Amino acid sequence: MKKLAVFLSSGEPNFHIKSDLDQIANFLAEQKICLLYGGGKLGLMGYLSQKTKEYNGYVEGVTVDMFDKKKYTPDYIDSLEVETNFYDRKRKLNDHSDAFLILPGGIGTADEFFDVLNLASLGLITKKIIVYNKNDCWTDLLTWIDKAKNMEMLRTIPKNLVIAENIDAVSYTHLTLPTKRIV
Repeated sequence: MKKLAVFLSSGEPNFHIKSDLDQIANFLAEQKICLLYGGGKLGLMGYLSQKTKEYNGYVEGVTVDMFDKKKYTPDYIDSLEVETNFYDRKRKLNDHSDAFLILPGGIGTADEFFDVLNLASLGLITKKIIVYNKNDCWTDLLTWIDKAKNMEMLRTIPKNLVIAENIDAVSYTHLTLPTKRIV
């Protein structure tokens, strides 16, 4: 794996996650895996990108013009692309990554997660989608996905979707070894 697209919050959650982000950043740097993310310097996005750089990792950002104009993009990342809209930003993140890691986040993160999940369910991508369900952040959405499957509104749950309940499962299991579907 060369590039990992990470979708996560630009806000600060009210639960402890920074030590997990430290571990992810260190892992990416050690494994020489590029962090590809939304290009922000705020919240969890900023923390993960800064930590990855501190560990001498490579960081690429893809942001949108409105955020770049507001100076939400850090000057320490290795590469930054500015798109005019969110659709082009997501396309770029999807096209240039080898896998996806979904960390806790809000509506934007959920949108990015559902975009790649939809592409996977249609068979358009086979890249691994790892959801880190820290503090049950994604439990209700994952329950809904199971419900949609059970109600036959979703034919299958993509085999490349894996759920990690702890940080060790994220990095040392799902990013380096073949995985089994957990959902």
